[in-house]
Amino acid sequence: MDGSLSVEELTRLLREAEQRAKEERQRADREQQRAEEAERTTGRAKTRRSKLTFGTLYGSFPTESRVFENRNFLAGLGNRISQRPIADEKTLEYFLHNSVEDPVRAIIQQLKQVEEVSRAFQIGDGVVFENHPHALSDVAEEVVERETPSAPPRTPDHRRDLNQLRPDQICIYRSDNTLSSRRTMVYVSEYKPPHKLTAPHLRLGLRAMDIHKEVVNRRMIPTSVDPDALFQYHAEKLTASAITQTYHYMIESGLEYGLLTTGEAIVFLKVDWDEPETLYYHLAEPGPEVSAHPNNVHICTAVGQYLAFTLMALGSSGERRGNKQEERLKAMENLKTWAEDFESTLRSIPENERSASSDSSPGPEPTTYKDVDRSPALPRKTTRRTAECQIGERSSRKDDRHESSDDESAPPPPPPDTPTPTGRNTRQGTRRSQRLALRPRGEGGEQDRQYCTQKCLLGMVKGGFLDPKCPNVTLHRKRCAPARARHPVNHEEWLRLLWKQLQQSLDNGIRPLGEGGARGVLFQVTLLAHGYTFVSKGTSLPLRLN
Repeated sequence: MDGSLSVEELTRLLREAEQRAKEERQRADREQQRAEEAERTTGRAKTRRSKLTFGTLYGSFPTESRVFENRNFLAGLGNRISQRPIADEKTLEYFLHNSVEDPVRAIIQQLKQVEEVSRAFQIGDGVVFENHPHALSDVAEEVVERETPSAPPRTPDHRRDLNQLRPDQICIYRSDNTLSSRRTMVYVSEYKPPHKLTAPHLRLGLRAMDIHKEVVNRRMIPTSVDPDALFQYHAEKLTASAITQTYHYMIESGLEYGLLTTGEAIVFLKVDWDEPETLYYHLAEPGPEVSAHPNNVHICTAVGQYLAFTLMALGSSGERRGNKQEERLKAMENLKTWAEDFESTLRSIPENERSASSDSSPGPEPTTYKDVDRSPALPRKTTRRTAECQIGERSSRKDDRHESSDDESAPPPPPPDTPTPTGRNTRQGTRRSQRLALRPRGEGGEQDRQYCTQKCLLGMVKGGFLDPKCPNVTLHRKRCAPARARHPVNHEEWLRLLWKQLQQSLDNGIRPLGEGGARGVLFQVTLLAHGYTFVSKGTSLPLRLN
């Protein structure tokens, strides 16, 4: 035997290889079909959620009110803005501030005065669009300057670069009182000029994918021999780079919602914090959508879609909003990183390859959702209260991510949009929601705890006696102790226990007070082991010595 294979054996091996290849092609086709169906289904889900939101507004807001700017003013504003073509981030910011964001702010300012709308959405005292985060944020200008080394490192520090990304972004806050001293970030908006990230880029680049596998670590890169495949590759890389930057800030800020806009197109983004590694998106092109839905123009405009999205992000009455530090830090530790920002990605593409070749096949059609009914989902109105109940029934869905309130009239949060990558099962989310439901109201049950007296804290520092007038004295004693008992720990041990507690969790025993200044913000802190409760000041690491 010379070890060679017979003709029959070779034939069998070839057939087996052909069968495996056929099965692999069929599997790939099935995955592609599932991804396309997910895009169609979740695209309809996003528009359906907008329909429900506008239905709630139509059923609550008095239509006879004349509180908004008239058509003549808007026409004049449009003419003035159109005189300034969008050539860079600054002109894009000017356009969006005047034609989209400020109108949305003004509309919500009127909506908050309607009791039934305020009951349906957590509007608070309105929304604020600002082009910078909190002064103590990791990406605030002074913080970044202090963190930047005086001399450049010898080798690139990609982790530092990633943490210092400075997006052309707007932070959208809900103001929680009339002085705007208390506010809550509800989503982040990032700008990319339309000549850098075009609508064809977004149409081709947004699809169900594993970004780290299919874009960041892609092995086969097309060449100019196939211009269509090459443009598809650049579109996916540019789009992934842009939304990854927005996603980065959503994760760092613990946000569920965000958006990326070029002025021509908007990519609405959502993170399900049960699976933070999955980013959901919905592509909107207001111009083509308005033309495709002439009977529902107001819902399809940029202002209409921003308004619906903002109300979704604000959340229904009674919903939990925001994520705890532990969730945020765990996600940041587990997620993969991409040490290349959008501008670097754009510069790596030759200018003659940034647009589709005129000789290649026609580009993708604009996104219009023309087969979707965009009219508001109006409730049947018998009495106002009955109408509210019907809204809750029509818009309910099985999403245990959020706690529900006793008032089920509020519309639920929006269902996820197109998954990137494809989603998993929801068992993990159910378990998490059960934990939330069993959790006491407030921040870990510490919401209503009273502060220790000054005499109590001073006695602990000096090793003295307990203050019987301290509201937490029974927690300090632990057991039945004499009235003139000393503190259970000295100052050194107290500091050690507090440090250990902070290392274990930045949530338990800590409650932000919503008050702060240029160098710090205030928290209520409780040493859980002995019940000591006091006011603490927190700041960013680079500012800790100021």
